Amino acid sequence: MAETTEPAMLDVPVIIIAFDRPDYLDKLCASLLTQRRVAVNPANVHLVQDGGWSPRTKKWRGEEAMIQASEATFRRHFPQGKVWKAEENLGIAFNIRRAELLAFEELDAELAYFFEDDLEPGPYYLWAMEKLRGMIATLPGPSGGVGYFAAYGEHHVDHPGPEVAYVPMEHHWGFGLSRSAWRRIDGQLQPFYRILRGRDYKLRDHRRILDLYAPRTHAVGATSQDAAKALACIEMGLAKVMTSVNFARYIGEKGQSFSAESFVRTGFDRMKINPRDDYVFPPLTAERVAWLAKYHRDYARRYRAEKFDAVIAAKPARLPLR
Repeated sequence: MAETTEPAMLDVPVIIIAFDRPDYLDKLCASLLTQRRVAVNPANVHLVQDGGWSPRTKKWRGEEAMIQASEATFRRHFPQGKVWKAEENLGIAFNIRRAELLAFEELDAELAYFFEDDLEPGPYYLWAMEKLRGMIATLPGPSGGVGYFAAYGEHHVDHPGPEVAYVPMEHHWGFGLSRSAWRRIDGQLQPFYRILRGRDYKLRDHRRILDLYAPRTHAVGATSQDAAKALACIEMGLAKVMTSVNFARYIGEKGQSFSAESFVRTGFDRMKINPRDDYVFPPLTAERVAWLAKYHRDYARRYRAEKFDAVIAAKPARLPLR
């Protein structure tokens, strides 16, 4: 359908978390500037740029030239935006937390959209996010009972539309997060953050993190910051909501979580953005949100009962404290 009105200006901050992949960042920024039906406010886009030097290991965790290129790429697309550059390497977990603190404390936002540099939004991504945001705002309870929401879709299933369904959100990519939900999640994560402090994120103590989960009814086998946040949502009954339709595609073939081989093996190389523009969003009901929360809760309960003990037994002993 033809666009007949000027796009609505987005009234929440867009926070971009980046390190040393300016080629990916270029695609993200270009996509944000070509959104349809919703336009970003260029002055309210922020780059949370991690540093390269680790004072803990006395090593470079990224190439300084690539980090500088990342900042330059952002400034080229968003000259009115603001760069928040870390003086040292914080790692993924603490750089993302810095982005959250920026959004909810420094900028005093009630809600923000967060993007790492390895998601390429399609032209209707922010419009889809605003649709979700509006429906969540009408749901009962703090933050509508929702922790995170996103619109990148199920990469392994082709949902041609036009009707959009609401499915469990797995990865924390291109997500929306409210301050009220963040405060609850962040409070739950403090023991996890204490374990991370003093070490590079890539050298985190996997066994000590898993030991945190051992006494619990629910557990996950991963030790990433994404997994810790997912578990926090599960334990507090917060749903993670995602559209079935792919309004974005994941491009992170190289990085912390993927290699070229795993990227292909998991099917992300085949992820395509649906080209149509006549999507229909049915109401997001409290019942569906409760089902989504239960879906992840049941999975984590089964994982704790059936798999977790073997996973933790296979991990090496705790690393010495620093």
